[in-house]
Amino acid sequence: MTLLELASGVIVTGFSGTSMDAELEHALCRVPFAGFILFARNLEEPRQARALTDSLRARVEPSPIVAIDQEGGRIMRLRAQVEGLPSMMAVGAVADQAFAASAGEAVAYDLRRIGCTLDFAPVLDLAIDPRNTVIGTRAFGSSPDLVTRLGGAFARGLMRGGITPTFKHFPGHGATSFDTHLGGARLDVDEAMLRGRDLVPFQALAREADAIMAAHVAVPSVDDERPASLSRHFLTGVLREAWRYDGVVFTDCMQMDAIAKSVGTVRGVTEAIAAGADCALVSHDPELAFEAAQHLAAAVERGEVPLERLQEAHGRVQRLRARAQPPLTDDVPAPHPGIGRRIARDAITLVRGVPRADAVADIAVVFGEGSLAEHVPVLEERRVAIDPGERDRMHLLEALAASNLRPLVLAHRAHLHDGQRHAIEAIIDQAPDTLVVSTGEPYDVPLLHRARHLLAAYGNDATSLAGLADVIFHGVPSFGVLPVALA
Repeated sequence: MTLLELASGVIVTGFSGTSMDAELEHALCRVPFAGFILFARNLEEPRQARALTDSLRARVEPSPIVAIDQEGGRIMRLRAQVEGLPSMMAVGAVADQAFAASAGEAVAYDLRRIGCTLDFAPVLDLAIDPRNTVIGTRAFGSSPDLVTRLGGAFARGLMRGGITPTFKHFPGHGATSFDTHLGGARLDVDEAMLRGRDLVPFQALAREADAIMAAHVAVPSVDDERPASLSRHFLTGVLREAWRYDGVVFTDCMQMDAIAKSVGTVRGVTEAIAAGADCALVSHDPELAFEAAQHLAAAVERGEVPLERLQEAHGRVQRLRARAQPPLTDDVPAPHPGIGRRIARDAITLVRGVPRADAVADIAVVFGEGSLAEHVPVLEERRVAIDPGERDRMHLLEALAASNLRPLVLAHRAHLHDGQRHAIEAIIDQAPDTLVVSTGEPYDVPLLHRARHLLAAYGNDATSLAGLADVIFHGVPSFGVLPVALA
């Protein structure tokens, strides 16, 4: 095997398009990439997705990793004809390991149908920083114990369904306020705090993990030069030497700005493998992935990266590929139909008041995205910008007063948008019996202390709002408990 073949065999790449053509085949198959990552741009519905992955498997030997981010909530690359799942924070609000495992099995079923072998889920980050929107409701909650229990159960559900789970984003991305897609992020904690909080779920679950993803997050108290994805201290010192982890270490996408605008994607791949990563993601550009493979091969040839390190990484990736399960046939029934909506409605958390609405007597005010009227067609609905200006707030109040209907407000991250917060306060002043629902992380709850009726729903995706409709319009009981510690 040539150095270029070894190097390309530790890179997973992504691509554009929903089917294989000659140009795409050349880009993907001229070197033996370890596998491919699918995004919404590649997926229309299961039958088309399966034809695409069949094409990939037919051209790559041994069978490649076919990966995807299918977490639930707002991170579901395939949405058509699959089990809709609410966010993992909704799972955290239910706090039931059996539900978490069933959700994992449901995801595995849908992924096996389309020919995937690996899911970049679950998230083991802790929901710590209220300003963090890149993780947010993707986290199960803020407690290391809760995240460990539910993350482990979700992963075991994936494995029972024949899909490899990947625990991410090591060493933790939930206590940062910046998005590594947009630049560098720092976790400003001392090593004792890191070990006693952020690392707890990863360490607890590492012994049963086949795959862990490293984040482009810097922890200056531990490594003041490099983010975790490029840090020998984290990738080798912690994972390999301290924890004796022997599964595959993936990097997060090396085209994210945290890497692309610092060391650069091509050089970053080489540095990640040298530091102890086994497989680098270049999620959007096969040509760039090919350049990264060439750069890595050249670095090994020059002696800058030990050949034994590349061979070790390649061997781990090959073992992971060999354990992949084949796609499901069409006659296999879904394991838990309806589990997503069941979790969504059980997760609804009554903070105070009465969780009841009337489709004829109420008007929904939706800040940002989502539609409650999609699930209750007779409900009148008014959509508002997530951070409305003063003029928009005035027009909204006039329209609500003229409607003679009780406002049903779907708030979304009002703690980050002053215009929204002021609008909700004005709505409550004008209509004190307003029902308010927090549809993101529940950090809005302390701000909404004047709301007589207050709920938390943990998402504005279709499944979460369907569960909300069940509770407030149809009287279905809910059992949710806030999964995040609030100041």
